[in-house]
Amino acid sequence: MFWGFVGLLIFMIGDGVELGYLSPFLSERGMPGDEVAMIFTIYGVTVGISSWLAGALSNIWGPKRVMFLGLIIWSVFEVLFLVYGLQELSYSMILLTYGLRGFGYPLFAYGFLVWIAASTPSRKMGMAVGWFWVAYAAGLPMLGSLVASIAIPLIGALLTFWLSFALVVLG
Repeated sequence: MFWGFVGLLIFMIGDGVELGYLSPFLSERGMPGDEVAMIFTIYGVTVGISSWLAGALSNIWGPKRVMFLGLIIWSVFEVLFLVYGLQELSYSMILLTYGLRGFGYPLFAYGFLVWIAASTPSRKMGMAVGWFWVAYAAGLPMLGSLVASIAIPLIGALLTFWLSFALVVLG
């Protein structure tokens, strides 16, 4: 399980890289605030749906397959988001691809949580779930934002998005 926690941490760092700067990135390039808000609303809806699906699909297919599906969804829609959404600054493509990408991380992360619950002895369950949340929280809001704050001045905003992709795939 140790490498699963490490993988989750790296995945969540990659997912969290844009957390603090996607909104200003879009606004600074002229996207109206209501459109930026709608992008994050759609993303939140798909994350919510996918969070429930992670458990349901894990019961059907098993958590490892659900995690793999999450990785594939995140990766495919991230590339489409970067190439056809951000580089073209196309609102409709950003809305579509970023929204669909929202299905990815919950399938990966919460699929792993189901795997933990299914394979951890009950006497160690609290510790295992605690380590899940440490890896999740350290990656998404904390280290992801830190990576962005270091990478943006060094390689620029667009390449930092690609760094995010590389971290997710590595995780």
